[in-house]
Amino acid sequence: MTNLTIASQVGILPLSQPLDDVYSGLIASVHKKTTQSTYKQGIKHFCYYLLTGEVVKGIKVNLSEYQIKWVISDYLKLDAKTANAYLGSYRTAMIEAGYSSNSINVKIASVKALVRYAFDFEQCSFLLDKVKAVKAKVYRDTKGTTPDNINAMLSLPDTLTVKGKRDYAILRLLWDNGLRRSEVSNLNIEDFNPSNRTLRIMSKGKIDPEYVYLSNKTIEAVEAWLSVRYQPSNSSLFISLDNASNGHPLSDKSVYRLVKKYSSEIPSGKVLSPHQIRHSSITALLEATNGNVRLAQKFSRHSNLNTLMIYDDNRVALQQEAVNILSSLA
Repeated sequence: MTNLTIASQVGILPLSQPLDDVYSGLIASVHKKTTQSTYKQGIKHFCYYLLTGEVVKGIKVNLSEYQIKWVISDYLKLDAKTANAYLGSYRTAMIEAGYSSNSINVKIASVKALVRYAFDFEQCSFLLDKVKAVKAKVYRDTKGTTPDNINAMLSLPDTLTVKGKRDYAILRLLWDNGLRRSEVSNLNIEDFNPSNRTLRIMSKGKIDPEYVYLSNKTIEAVEAWLSVRYQPSNSSLFISLDNASNGHPLSDKSVYRLVKKYSSEIPSGKVLSPHQIRHSSITALLEATNGNVRLAQKFSRHSNLNTLMIYDDNRVALQQEAVNILSSLA
């Protein structure tokens, strides 16, 4: 054990991030780059509104980080009533400018996250709890496609080739496990454990990894791919095989293009995205289990059970449509 000696006259080191620099503190506290970017854009947009009183859809906001921090500093000095009033008028201005409910809610959430961070570190005396999100009924096409079309798509990769083995393994993971494309592209070789029949994944919005069970078909497909995958310097489970980026980790955009390519070759189907294969898996599971939402929740790893009800509602709607068609025939 190593002993460390510290001079008695030395005080504790200053904070690397001053407490009053709320903006930088919030961004540094978020681990996902996409969330950091969302917060930056939303807060900058709000600061522009505070400076100009205008919200113009499509305009590029040009504010320096210094200006943003200066505006934030003034805003955090307001009382609760005034601060909420500013955010409320900002919300109204975005509605009048024609912003979508999702865009409005993301920007409002960014400002609320900033103020919550400031409040927790005693840099302001209010929270933005008076301004609510814009309510909207969001349509989600959760129908995907049929198991028959999925079967047809799974038969397309030429598994006698290296690329075919890779593509087939990816399609099996998307269907059998309902993985998101980012979950597929972020996989490393060590995440695959055939002896335990598991795959370690980083799920959406999670910091800690999760483990999903693998079917025999998926294990065989991944093992077949690994048997021909040459060993570049990276440990990504799936790598690019094209000339431009050969050996590099396969991006989530490449997964998207892969699914689009194969699904477009199914005459009776529609062009799919990886997420629509996920939709198809969930809907097919609900259909096969007569609407077992709890089982589907375990499979999909959705934390909110209400999300699964959207899938089941679509399944029931199709049944109703079928009943009405048959009734009209006799």
